Amino acid sequence: MKLNDAVLGLVVLLGGLAIILQARTFPPTHGQAYGPDLFPTIIGLGFVLSGIVLVIGGWRERQVVGWVDFAGVSFGRLLDAGLVLLYIAAFIVLVPRLGFVLTAGIGAWGLMVRFQGGKWPSALVIATVVTLVTDWAFRSLLLVPLPQGLILPRLPW
Repeated sequence: MKLNDAVLGLVVLLGGLAIILQARTFPPTHGQAYGPDLFPTIIGLGFVLSGIVLVIGGWRERQVVGWVDFAGVSFGRLLDAGLVLLYIAAFIVLVPRLGFVLTAGIGAWGLMVRFQGGKWPSALVIATVVTLVTDWAFRSLLLVPLPQGLILPRLPW
């Protein structure tokens, strides 16, 4: 399935506007000219500008390409997209209970097994390393406390 760039551009543009509106609700940092809203606003502006470019380009090609092309749609691709969306929803629900390491590690491993055609040993190694590095980066470098969950002994970082 192929969507015209104007359709995707509209989604990107609306997402950028949502980011900017949400960033405006962040409290200001006292004593500084900028606050926690600065970087999300910059990112939102980038999304808005990119969306405008995509909408203009897609509008120009609508006669040649059309709005939506369903050629090449298979059940497997729809299943893959559905699994990713299901994992995102499950992550939101489970991460407070299970913690980041278990939720991200198991989910990433399951998706990689599906996308690599059942090669679970390599997916297990990759998912474990990426999950632990991400956890370390957020906790140690960015000082963002991720949910600990069921892991009783705290990780060394």
